[in-house]
Amino acid sequence: MHELSIDVLGGLGLNYKQGQAHAPGYLVSTWRVWEDLLTVAARLGFGRSAVVPQKGFTLGTKTKMGTGAVTKLSVFPDCVIEADGARPRLLLDAKYKGHVEKGQLRISEADMYEALAFSKATGCNLVVLAYPAQPGDVPQPVGTCTAFESVQVDAVRIVGIQVETRHISRAGALKAFAGNLADGIVESFQ
Repeated sequence: MHELSIDVLGGLGLNYKQGQAHAPGYLVSTWRVWEDLLTVAARLGFGRSAVVPQKGFTLGTKTKMGTGAVTKLSVFPDCVIEADGARPRLLLDAKYKGHVEKGQLRISEADMYEALAFSKATGCNLVVLAYPAQPGDVPQPVGTCTAFESVQVDAVRIVGIQVETRHISRAGALKAFAGNLADGIVESFQ
């Protein structure tokens, strides 16, 4: 990444497509960077032992019709954040692309169905879907979370949040990002 930054600053240019950034000799999966940033920030904000990243949970089984072979069907939420005191157990899933309809950000059906699958497999009824914030006029403090939609399906509550990322490269910003993210996630369920 350091070399990519130097090349971009040197004028080689950067070509961006949804979910990927291209530069001469480089391919960056921006969705993976977002997922990794949220995982690191969740560990800093909630404590390393409270955050379980990318653990597989069995949702059901698949049967091969010709052979009768049965295999597990697993799902992998980005982070399980374990309960601590008054904070309940919840799931955090990084979402890279928001779905904008009539100028309003909303949770897409695909994201909603995936969140419901995570909830069923883990037995956790609180799911937060974290999207990078759409740039507005005035940057909010780094890591500020803004809830934009809440979905209730039986006992399952899914909350979509936007997370401010501008100025993440400043000194001390990762710590502020992590603290604001943790606070914003908890507040989104109150």
